[in-house]
Amino acid sequence: MVEFGAMRLRPLVANVRQRERLFAAGLIVYLLIAADIVPGVTGLQATHEPGYLDVVNIDTAGDVVRQALLAPFFLGSVYLLVRARLRENLRQVGWPVAVVIAICFFSAAWSPDPLATLRKVLGLFGTFAIGTYVAGRMSSFRFVKLLEVAVILALAGSFVWLVVAPDKALDTNGQLRGLFNHKNILGQFAGVGYLAFLSFAMRETGRRRMVQLCGAAFCVLSLLLAGSATPFIAISFVTAWVYGRARWGLRPRELAVLTLVACIGGVLFLIAAPDAFTEIIGRDATLSGRTNIWQFALQMAAQKPFLGYGYGVFWLGPNSPGSLFWDTTLQFELSAHNGYLQCLLDTGMIGLFATFAAVLKPLLRAQRFTGVARLYGHRPENFAEWFLIFLLVLNVAEIRFFDPTSVVTFVFAYVSAHLREATRLHQIAERPPFVT
Repeated sequence: MVEFGAMRLRPLVANVRQRERLFAAGLIVYLLIAADIVPGVTGLQATHEPGYLDVVNIDTAGDVVRQALLAPFFLGSVYLLVRARLRENLRQVGWPVAVVIAICFFSAAWSPDPLATLRKVLGLFGTFAIGTYVAGRMSSFRFVKLLEVAVILALAGSFVWLVVAPDKALDTNGQLRGLFNHKNILGQFAGVGYLAFLSFAMRETGRRRMVQLCGAAFCVLSLLLAGSATPFIAISFVTAWVYGRARWGLRPRELAVLTLVACIGGVLFLIAAPDAFTEIIGRDATLSGRTNIWQFALQMAAQKPFLGYGYGVFWLGPNSPGSLFWDTTLQFELSAHNGYLQCLLDTGMIGLFATFAAVLKPLLRAQRFTGVARLYGHRPENFAEWFLIFLLVLNVAEIRFFDPTSVVTFVFAYVSAHLREATRLHQIAERPPFVT
């Protein structure tokens, strides 16, 4: 009887393992598509810097090929979430994220291009559906492992693409973009990969730690070749944060104060010696034209401070509010190059405050699992904490807060939902046992 039962269990175990492998493979494929390597694979990478005709004639429908590839993942995740434990899954999303998505949806009412806004909202909703579903099914350990695999595949493929088609793998300034549509997207994915490898390097020892450190070094090399400054600054800040917590035993509040002091010092240094400051960071006085965009964005945000201009359409097309910037400066940008300002433009102060709550609440949850300072490097919540800090720094000069189909948004959706569920289980475990 025992042998007969074991024989019946073996096919069941094999089927479970096969489903898990298929699920992992599907997640890796999704990560690669969300990381925007489709232009490199299809050979549709841009061959020149955008000009006036490019920005005014931009296709408001977006990347149709990429949308078609992502659609099955979106629809499948929504179906699975509705089918199983809908109320619990909605609770995992959390009210700040729900408020941001709701504002983005209703902003179609005052958007200059309502259909474009709704299309982007569907992409945002689908991304959070996938992140929430994966958070309910996969541990953070396995998720970060699969994230490492996806990053290595994308970056290794980018170097292969550099050998095969160097004219396409390098942008117009000779910087590495590999299979990606833009060097900054490569930099952001490499930055997330660096955090994944660093989280395992802190836990492992010996040869396994060396393997993880090599992976982190490969991500840094890719960042340097891409010349993507903001992700590099973000991972440098996270590395300093990790060192302060793991080696010096500093608390998050103490590190936040040190960060504030460093920021004030940096601003004073910029005012006192602007030429030396720009030489250190490798940018001109306008930070590659960003200060002009920021000034314009602040002026436009002041005109519609509470609800903004509508989600995802400020820089879309010749009749968009951002077209005034192109006409007056002949600088053809498609974003505010600052996630905080872009939130103001898209959803106003209400959306910006909800975005802060959506990011800071899970960050505080991650930091509640602090434990003893010398054990800080072994916490499973480390990647979540470091990623959220990375996200806050990254958006100083990039736009990755609630970017509809971005891989950064997906990782945020997973981290937010996973930490919410982990906190709930932790609270249940700490409740005193019921005694009759």
